[in-house]
Amino acid sequence: MNKIVIAVIGVMLMVGAFFAGQWFDFGADSQNSDELVQATDHYYAMDRFIISIADENFTRYLVLELSLSFATSKQNIVDAETYTPLFRNALVKKFANLNHAQMKTGFEDIEQVQQSLLADFNAVLKGKSSLELNNILITNVFIQ
Repeated sequence: MNKIVIAVIGVMLMVGAFFAGQWFDFGADSQNSDELVQATDHYYAMDRFIISIADENFTRYLVLELSLSFATSKQNIVDAETYTPLFRNALVKKFANLNHAQMKTGFEDIEQVQQSLLADFNAVLKGKSSLELNNILITNVFIQ
C-alpha cells in the first residue's frame, strides 16, 4: 500500500513539474514571438491591376495581383498606400505596349518579373520616400 501511495505522489509531482515547465516556457515563447513579429516584413496587397493587351483579333487582358514586402513601420505603411498610384503607373508603362505573345513569354519566369518590378518600384520611391521594398510577390496572374 505504501508503495502505491509513493508511486501516485511521484507521478503527481512529475505531472506538476511538467505543467509548471510548460507554463514558464510559454511566457518566454510569447515574449520571443512578439520580438519576431516586430522584426518581420509587412506585406501590403495592392488592388488588382487590369490592363488591355494589344491583339488584332481579340480583346485580351492582363490581370495582375501584387503584394509588396517592406520593413514594418507605420510610416512605411502610409508611404506604400500613398505611392500606390505611382506603382500602378509603372505597371502601365511596363506592360502597355506588349502584345499577347510577349506577355505570355514574359511571364514564363515569374521570379524575373518580380525582380524587374522590384527595381522599377524602388526607382519610383527613390528620392521621394524612405520606404524601400524588399520584395514583390505576384500572388495572381491571368493572361486572357
